[in-house]
Amino acid sequence: MPSIKALYEYADKNGISPKDYVFKLFDKSDIVVLGERDHRDSVQYNFILDLLADPRFAERVGYVYTEIGGINMTEDVNRLLQGSYSSENEFMDSLYTYYRKGECFYPLWEKYNRIKFLKGLYNINKKTTRKIHLGLTDIDFSWDSIHTADDYKAFWKSLNKTNRDSLLCANFALMYEQQPLVKGARKALVITSQPHAISYSGHFKPWKRDYGTQGWWMKKTFGEDRVKIVALNWFDYVLFNGQNYPMTGNGTWDAAFERLDCRPFGIDLQDNPYGATDYNGDAGGGPTFIKGMKWQDVADGLIYDAPLYNHVAAIGIKGVISKEFEPEIRRRAELWWRVVHPEDTVVPFDAVIEEYNVPVTAPATFKSKEEIKRLIQAVEAQQQD
Repeated sequence: MPSIKALYEYADKNGISPKDYVFKLFDKSDIVVLGERDHRDSVQYNFILDLLADPRFAERVGYVYTEIGGINMTEDVNRLLQGSYSSENEFMDSLYTYYRKGECFYPLWEKYNRIKFLKGLYNINKKTTRKIHLGLTDIDFSWDSIHTADDYKAFWKSLNKTNRDSLLCANFALMYEQQPLVKGARKALVITSQPHAISYSGHFKPWKRDYGTQGWWMKKTFGEDRVKIVALNWFDYVLFNGQNYPMTGNGTWDAAFERLDCRPFGIDLQDNPYGATDYNGDAGGGPTFIKGMKWQDVADGLIYDAPLYNHVAAIGIKGVISKEFEPEIRRRAELWWRVVHPEDTVVPFDAVIEEYNVPVTAPATFKSKEEIKRLIQAVEAQQQD
């Protein structure tokens, strides 16, 4: 276990505000890859939207890219985010119309933070003359081209044969090279889930081939110095089995954060107690668990924006499944179900629609706030220094 005292002292001395940390990275590098927590966590988008709302972002960077969203939807989403609307209701109607098209190859993306992000970015753009441009980096996909289960099955098979992480990087590179210069440089923030964001390449035995993460491909494509990978604090999700609760560094990271009175901070990971902590995680979208590596081997920086027990998982978007849209979501759900769950003959349409349409929140840690606090206190009690 890392020393809580050493972790606390390092963060207390070297940590700076998360926003300032990101802009400090942009001073020397062109691309910052931000590794998201659980896709369902909505709290992380408080920090992300605060970062984008900072005038320095539009003035010095101006471009943000996300894993979520097929590249073919990029023009549509920017028309939405940079449009003029007579009222908030008109914008929300346009947002839902866009969202129902489907940004990805699932019937719909039910994570609430996506709506929160798009609405927040629109509000930021509404208040500034220099608009922030959003790039979508995922696979080109449209439900308009899927008519039968065989159509979707063919796509699904091709998806499983694709090194999706390399494609996420390639799609980004295509759009990045077309960016106009801002103050003589091209800068970009890339938001992608942590298993994609880290830098790692290895052989995946189940697929009988090498597989590099998006972060690894980004560094390979643009160079180590031009790309910096920053992870948001999370827990060792890949080790969670439904009962245990594997906090990073056996809980020492979170105990040190408590000693800081949960003051948000950003730090580099090289040659310090955080970077020397064992990394437990998976790689990209694949099944490989990474062994024998440290945090400084897979990422350049760390941001602690909120304590574990305040992370909130939110799914469901009220009203997104209108009566007019219900036949289409049923069509998509059936095609998806026939391919992904071929052994089940009955499609649970009501459950699917409820998951999309009814907002639900829960602790993103799978445990209550009180339970997590007790676990952190127990770790603190083990190191009385």
